[in-house]
Formats: sequence, C-alpha cells, structure tokens
Amino acid sequence: MKPVLLRSLEVPSPLELDSNENPLGPSRRASKAIQEALSRVNRYPERDCFATEERLARLHKLSASHVALGPGSFGVLRLLMEACMPAGSEAIHAEPSYPMYRVLIHKVGGTPVAVPLTPDHRHDLVAMGHAIGPATRLVIICNPNNPTGRMVSSEELDAFMDQVPPHVMVVIDEAYYEYAEGPELPNAIDWIRKGHNLVVLRTFSKVHGLAGLRIGYGVAQPQVAAMLRQMRGPFAVTSLAQVAAQAALDDRTHVAAVRVLNEQVRSELCSALDREGLHYIPSVTNFVMIRCGGDDVSLTERLSEVGVRVRPGTEYGMRGWLRVTVGTSEQTQRFVSALLTCLDWSLVRAACP
Repeated sequence: MKPVLLRSLEVPSPLELDSNENPLGPSRRASKAIQEALSRVNRYPERDCFATEERLARLHKLSASHVALGPGSFGVLRLLMEACMPAGSEAIHAEPSYPMYRVLIHKVGGTPVAVPLTPDHRHDLVAMGHAIGPATRLVIICNPNNPTGRMVSSEELDAFMDQVPPHVMVVIDEAYYEYAEGPELPNAIDWIRKGHNLVVLRTFSKVHGLAGLRIGYGVAQPQVAAMLRQMRGPFAVTSLAQVAAQAALDDRTHVAAVRVLNEQVRSELCSALDREGLHYIPSVTNFVMIRCGGDDVSLTERLSEVGVRVRPGTEYGMRGWLRVTVGTSEQTQRFVSALLTCLDWSLVRAACP
C-alpha cells in the first residue's frame, strides 16, 4: 500500500507519525493571528509579501533584498530550478535524501546526479564536489538530512564551499535546521554574507507547526532573490500564511518549547529502542530512522491497521527501515508498543545480528 493511501484507512484515533509534523501545532500567537485575519479573507493578500520578507530579513540581519517568500520552501526550490536549470543540465543531490528533489529535477528537464551517503548516513561532500562537472547547475544539500536525520558540520561545509566553481549554485535545504543544535551546526547564511552563490531554504512547516498553510522562504544574493520574487508572481502566499508566519517569528517561547519536547521525546524513543535491541540512526531532527529488516512496506501496513502511520524506508531507497516522527511521550509509547507487536523478529535478527 502506498503511504499516501494510509491516511484514508478507517482506524480509531490514528497516530500520524509519517510526515514529520509538529505535535504541538502552531503557537498561540500564530493561531490568534489566523483567527483575527479570517474576517479579511475576502481581500487579496499582500501582493509582494514585503512585510513578511522584511521581518525575516531582520531575523537574519540582512536586507530584505536577500529574502524571497514562497508557498513552502519546496515552492521556492521549484522556482529556483525553473529559473536556473535549462534542459539537459544537472543537479547533484545525496541519496537517500528528500525524494522530491529528483522529481523536481526531472520536471524541469534536468538530470539528477545522485551521490551516496557516507557509511554513517551523512552527506559525502567530498564525493559531491568531485561529481561537479560542466553541466552542473545546482548542488542540493539537505541539512539535516531527511530521512537519516544526520547533519553536515561547519568544517565540512566550509571545505566544500571553497571548492565550488562559480557556475554552480549551492542550495542548502534547512527544513529541520531549528531542531538541530551544537557547535558543529553550520550557519549557511554566513556564506551569503560573504558573497557566495548560495540559497538557503527555510520553512514554517516544521518547528513552527504551519504545514497546512504552505509558507517558506529562500535567503540568497539580492539578484537571485529578486529573480525568485519575480517568478513567484503576485498574491502567491496567502494572507493567513503571512500573518501566521509573522506571529510565529515573534513567539520564541513556543519554538523553545517545541525543541525541548522534541529532544526529550526523541531521547525516550531511542532509549526504548535500545532496550529492545533495535538499531536506529542517531538523529538531530524530529524523526528517527529505525532498522526493521525485511519488508518495511508490509510492516507499515500492519502498523496502519492498528492506527499508527509511519513512513517506509523503501520510499527513500532504504529497504528494511522505517521513519517515525517524534511526537509526544504518549504517542511514542503507543508507537513502540505497536512496533514490538507488528515486527517480524526473525527479520530483525537477520538484519541486525
């Protein structure tokens, strides 16, 4: 059964742990802003998204000319590919990583060039650098990476950026950036301040809990951001999305609470997996990849039958794995209980001797 069909199953109180959504939802400020804006939905949204882009520029200590808002960071990436990838050009990405990169590259007539992850499930930036050729236009780095939850360090990114030729644009997809922390976490926007040909993508779908409103943005050199805004066109981001995003940016307390909960529950999940002898990839994000052995698609179907929706690793080219969103403590306990019931332990032992 395809993952997109799991949501249609009639099960009691299903746990939706398949899309890396925020279990706390949006902040109270964002919810209030949405409620107050409902009376004005008969009016068009702000044509050029200037107020939201100005607010984001202040956050990143840049001018608004560096920021381009869009209908989700995925929407911004689509605009970038349409603008920068002529037919026959190449875009380099890691594999496994977010599968929609390959879909978008094909959609614009480009050729995807997949570079395998390192044995510890991180981007191999040295190999990605070696893969750059005359036809390369984009290099896409998902940091932290979906679905493995691993992070590229500042040192690795610095070394990589120093070898990228001028004709290649680097795209850093930071959808899960706010969940990660530590001294090794790179600040990719610093490279934009240094004048490099780089686009950093951020979203309000994850830590801000606004996935249903579809709003994200890119930070880039002014000429690139201007191109994205021009291609985006007027009224591309709804008024509800814009007011919610602005309110969310002002509620740092909510973001902190989301991060604390995520770290706590992720630790609880990993401890439970350790107790059962199940292997997983250490993650800095709001999801964990778990080694289940055998047919992960059948396992996700069995889990869905008991009301737990997770993502099969096969969707990412990782057969024998499944990806689960970090939810609340109660949700995690229910997931672990269902997983232990549905697993074929002979396959687990064969995969993890």
